[in-house]
Amino acid sequence: MKDVVLVTGAAGYVGSHLTRKLLARGYRVRVLDNFLYGKQGIEDVASHPALELIEGDICDPSDLAKAVRGVRGVIALAALVGDGACDLHPERSMTINYYSTKHTVAACRDAGVPRLVFASSCSVYGANGNALLHEDSYLNPVSLYARTRLMSEEILLREAGNMDVVILRLATVCGVSPRMRFDLMVNTMSACAVMQNLIRVSGAGQWRPHLHVQDAAEAFLLALERTDVRGGIFNAGSEEQNFTVGQVAEKVAAYVPSVRVEISTNGNDRRSYRVGFERIRRVLGFRARHTVDDAIQEVCTLLASGAVADFRYDQFHNAKWLSRNGHREQGAA
Repeated sequence: MKDVVLVTGAAGYVGSHLTRKLLARGYRVRVLDNFLYGKQGIEDVASHPALELIEGDICDPSDLAKAVRGVRGVIALAALVGDGACDLHPERSMTINYYSTKHTVAACRDAGVPRLVFASSCSVYGANGNALLHEDSYLNPVSLYARTRLMSEEILLREAGNMDVVILRLATVCGVSPRMRFDLMVNTMSACAVMQNLIRVSGAGQWRPHLHVQDAAEAFLLALERTDVRGGIFNAGSEEQNFTVGQVAEKVAAYVPSVRVEISTNGNDRRSYRVGFERIRRVLGFRARHTVDDAIQEVCTLLASGAVADFRYDQFHNAKWLSRNGHREQGAA
C-alpha cells in the first residue's frame, strides 16, 4: 500500500476521476469535501478500504489540520468553479477560493507535507487575443473566478516555504464524469444538440483550450508523482485542442448533423485565450490522450442512453445549484 494522499473536493467533476485513479494505483486516499453537490461522484467507491472520507470545510483551519495529518501529498481541487458560481456572492467566493488557499498552504507547511498540487485555470489569461500563450505570458483575468485563481497562485508561491508546490492551469474541461456537469462549453453544446436540436453560439471567434476530464485527472496524478520536479506552474492541456467557440459548435454539429446552429454577437464576454503546453510535456512528460471529439461522443452517448433525465437539472450546473440551494462553504471542480 502506498502513502496517504489528501484530495480536497474529491467528489467533484475532476476529483471523482482522480480519486478512482489514485485508488487504482494503490494509494490510500483521504477525502476532505463538504459534498456541496452531493456524494454521487464517489458513492460507488465510498466503501473502498483505502478510502477515508472527512466531511469538512476547506475554510476551517481545524478541518484542514486534521485532514493533512500524516499525508505525503495534497491535491487541492476544492473551490467554487466557474464565473457564474463565483459571481453569485463575491465576498463568499473570495473566502472559499482565496482565503482557504491561505489556510491550506499554512496547514500543509505546519504539518510538514512535502508536496501540494493545486488546481488553477487557464482563465487567468483572460482577454488575450490570438497569440499562443505560455506560463510567463501576460495575465489578464476578466472574472472574479479567474482573479481568485491568480491570487491563490501568488500566495502559494510566496508562502510554501520548503514545500514543493505544483500549480496546474487547467484548460476548459469536458467529457463525462460520475459528478456530471453540463455547464461546460463542450458538454453544454453537445447536450443542447442532442436534447434540443439547437446550439446557440456567442463569441464564435473567441479561443479556448480544452482538456478531457480523464486527462485532467491524469495530469494531477503525474504532478503528484513526479517528485523529481520540485514545483512550478504548468498549463495543462494540448495545443491541438485549442478551438474557437465557433469551431467547437461545428464539431458538435458534425456529430449531430440535424442540429441547428444560431450565432449571435459576443455581448460582454471578452475572454479569448489560445494556450501553449510545451512546458508540461517537456518537464512533467504529460500528453493528453483524449480529444474534444471524444468528449462530444461521450456526452451524446450518455444522453442518448437515457441515463440523464434532463441535462438542465440544477445538480449539473454549479451556479444554478448554488443559487437555489444556498451558498455553503465549499465547492469542487
